[in-house]
Amino acid sequence: MDRQVACSVAGEAVILQLDHGIYYGLNPVGARVWELVQRPTSIDEIVDGVLAVFEVERERCLRDIQELVADLQRNSLVSVTDESARQ
Repeated sequence: MDRQVACSVAGEAVILQLDHGIYYGLNPVGARVWELVQRPTSIDEIVDGVLAVFEVERERCLRDIQELVADLQRNSLVSVTDESARQ
């Protein structure tokens, strides 16, 4: 896994992917997702964690989280080990 540093700033997450020099900013919902993916977890657990804090329809939450996780993976910020977990 590539190296990164992250911090919380005013409820948002700021991530710097050190090997590629990619700067990534996440709003409060994305910051919650980032917090949840710091340990191995499933998409369903991430959705549940977001729904516990934010009021959003489950289907939209699932779709948005799948897109965010795919984007984080493309930018070498997370590693998805079970492709079926993304569905």
